[in-house]
Amino acid sequence: MEPTRNQVLLLRFSAMGDVALLAPIVQAFTQRYPDVSITLVTRPKFAVFFSGFPNVHIIEADFDGRHKGFGGLVRLFGELRQLASVGVVVDTHQNLRSGVLKGLFRLIGVPSVTIDKGRDEKKALTRKENKVRRPLLHSVERYAKTFDRAGFALQPTRPFQFPPFPSADSELASFFHRHAVPDKPRPWLGIAPFAQHAQKMWPFDRFAPLLANLFAGPPLTVFLFGGGPAEIAQLETLRQHFPQVVLVAGQLSMAAELALMRQLNGMLCMDSGNMHLAALSGVPVLSIWGATHPDAGFGPWGQGEEAILQIPTDVLTCRPCSVFGNKPCWRGDLACLNDISVDIVAARVRQLLFSPPIKIGV
Repeated sequence: MEPTRNQVLLLRFSAMGDVALLAPIVQAFTQRYPDVSITLVTRPKFAVFFSGFPNVHIIEADFDGRHKGFGGLVRLFGELRQLASVGVVVDTHQNLRSGVLKGLFRLIGVPSVTIDKGRDEKKALTRKENKVRRPLLHSVERYAKTFDRAGFALQPTRPFQFPPFPSADSELASFFHRHAVPDKPRPWLGIAPFAQHAQKMWPFDRFAPLLANLFAGPPLTVFLFGGGPAEIAQLETLRQHFPQVVLVAGQLSMAAELALMRQLNGMLCMDSGNMHLAALSGVPVLSIWGATHPDAGFGPWGQGEEAILQIPTDVLTCRPCSVFGNKPCWRGDLACLNDISVDIVAARVRQLLFSPPIKIGV
């Protein structure tokens, strides 16, 4: 097959937040280049992020099964060749798997472009001594620059909101009925206490006093978000103390969870995948930051300083000590998280929910 420019092969396999942050790019692409199709290779559970966009075909990568190892990547390459005549490969992941796929496509004359993750400048931002402090490109902007080098200039929307998920309406309505969720106008607050690494998580034992503080004020409905048996078990301990909270974790499909997020008045979260999902659902967030920092380019897309709660870097000069929060605390006390009090978080949540709404994206 002769490659043509009417088919882009887009690679981004994980993680959840990074895949979700492609949504503003894919939306902008489909609007500006309606005659060009995108084939996106990602994990099956992330396909929902792109279900509302035209001319986007999802290839579900099974790296634990049929696409495992080098032989599996060769099989995936063969499947992709049969599906479409690829004009260019856009690699927004840049790992070993995406490198193998690009190499195989180059053998048949298909060019590729690869994201510049800015590793050197991120290293300078997070090193222990002589940090170079400056806001770096957001991941969405890095994705846009990658497409630009492929010949597709894009301007992703600020703010962005996932298209509706009508397939989830009945599931969500049943969930509301089953849990007797109070109707608005009382505010709906989502709380997502978890992140991939401990250096990004506010101490979990502070959420019970936080909820006690919040429930002592004006009425509100609280939804608890998370995933996996360990996180669900921790959230269950909160529900035992506060039976009025609604446990979302493990109860809904991804589409229904995103449909619920769209209806929230605010989301309290960490630097995490749920932060990105909430921001991309058009929801004002209050994100707590510890070892990491929004300057590394992973802040809530389209939102400003009002969405960030962190100890200033002139108070804790060690911050940030990591791009992803996966390195041990140099001080050994995680002061970046432990020094954020329940009262401070409660005050910021009330400001989020009960102050005049902030116009997101300006």
